[in-house]
Amino acid sequence: MKKIVFDGSILGLSYYHEQAKTGVFRVAEALFKGLKSNKDIDFNIGFSEHLPENLMYLKHEFPHEKIKIVNIKNDILKAKIENSFIKPFPKKSIGQKLVREFFTRTRGYTKPNFKFDSQKIKGAVYHSPFLPIPQNLELNQKKTITIHDLIPKIHPEFFNPWNIQITDKIIQSIDKNTRPICVSESTKNDLCEITKINPDSVSVIHLAACKEKFYEVKNQDLILNTLVKYAIPTNRKYLLSLSTLEPRKNIESTIQSFSDLILQEKIEDLNLVLVGSKGWKFDAIFEKINSNPILKNKIFITGFVDDLDLAPLYSGALGFVYPSIYEGFGLPLLEAMQCGTPVIGSNNSSIPEVVGNGGILVDAKDTIAIADSMNQFYFNEKFRNSLKESAIKQAQQFNWNRFTTQHIELFNQL
Repeated sequence: MKKIVFDGSILGLSYYHEQAKTGVFRVAEALFKGLKSNKDIDFNIGFSEHLPENLMYLKHEFPHEKIKIVNIKNDILKAKIENSFIKPFPKKSIGQKLVREFFTRTRGYTKPNFKFDSQKIKGAVYHSPFLPIPQNLELNQKKTITIHDLIPKIHPEFFNPWNIQITDKIIQSIDKNTRPICVSESTKNDLCEITKINPDSVSVIHLAACKEKFYEVKNQDLILNTLVKYAIPTNRKYLLSLSTLEPRKNIESTIQSFSDLILQEKIEDLNLVLVGSKGWKFDAIFEKINSNPILKNKIFITGFVDDLDLAPLYSGALGFVYPSIYEGFGLPLLEAMQCGTPVIGSNNSSIPEVVGNGGILVDAKDTIAIADSMNQFYFNEKFRNSLKESAIKQAQQFNWNRFTTQHIELFNQL
């Protein structure tokens, strides 16, 4: 039976910060649950960072399950003590933050690198779903790491210093005993071009969208109630975009295309809904909206949206608009297609690989092409329904069971 050590460090962040439930978190959690429930492997979890948060995550999400943890007992004890001091304070309160800050400082470094019990990880394959592989592992330890994208190396202008540094550290942590797993052929090509790694030593395992969270909602009352919850008018149709609000997602082009469409066609009953948390350099997005009085009443920014509300929002939209400058995979596009929502995506990077024939592909900066595609979604119901069928069919090619199985097959090969 193959022994696996899964680095769950990224999971605990979501317990304290719901905004951390981005694509990387969704992928890590899906693989964690898939491996944990598989009876053919010896599954263990370790935390190179955020150990206190992750113990709380396990206790909250899996209160009745005994999951083997490979961190040394001393670290686990200290983390439990830290959590006991936090427990009396409300979640995400100032009291919790002060206690967390105190314990962080007393550890002597800002981002602790927790240690693993060498006997517990002996002979195992260590897998990191995102973070750099810890340096304190044995030199001959077999390792795998998921490479979601290398965009900070390709477009550093879209990222803050932390993103660039963490990408460099991820690349530097890949040694001769490490098998990189890329989420798309496009990301594999980027990795091999930047690092000169032999393509034969890199695997590609496509992501998926959770079927329990992303499905076609046919209950109109549920859709209407969700719109009301986020103060989105129910008497108008809407186009949807979902992403962190930042320049790389090219939201300004989405807004410009939408503005051109409603002005040229004199459309009164169409809105644009932007779902997502504020990200890096988001001010220009709000300036674009606030500078135009017409857009103020037709563009609605929800901020962070609960997972349970995403399927109704996707399903109620005429179409999903995602002309991103560059993607490692493009998970929101797959989520939308799985909900039966036709999509507009960029014709760059990994996006054609994901969308296939399930949507419209355009140049990310071609606002005329984006507006024309929006026009088709609004005026051509027959075309929209046809594309909806293609989107659902394309989305069926991706599933988490295959994703997990392909990881296990790779672990066994190693």
